[in-house]
Amino acid sequence: MTFSVVTPFGLVRTLAVAGVRNPAIYLLICDIAAAATVQADLQAEATVQLSTTIHASTASQVLRNKLPACNDGSVRLIYFDAWLPDLVKALDRHSAILVQDGGQLILLCEEKSAERILSSAPNLRSRLTDVFHIGPDRLSGGCSD
Repeated sequence: MTFSVVTPFGLVRTLAVAGVRNPAIYLLICDIAAAATVQADLQAEATVQLSTTIHASTASQVLRNKLPACNDGSVRLIYFDAWLPDLVKALDRHSAILVQDGGQLILLCEEKSAERILSSAPNLRSRLTDVFHIGPDRLSGGCSD
């Protein structure tokens, strides 16, 4: 699949322009080796551009502990550290309420998981604001733009 490329700076800029209380769900495709750097870049950009923190969890944590409630319109990030079909089914089933509080949800995963999400979660897919390939910002040593 071919999707546009974005950097953490660009994505957070998009969130800032849309407004903090504008509900959105983004699926970000990232190389496993760059995932930690991308997540750190997103955290840093959210602090600077949005004056907020991204509430990050791995998919394994969300499956065990549920998605943390964020009633303040904040940004939540789920990093798919493993393919968890039960979590994807739950996200698909509850896609309408994932961002009803005006928050934003970022799903970060590698390409194979993204393909599986897109093919097995039609409700979630229909609610996606956008799908991007993402890499670290250049200042973090990345080469995407």
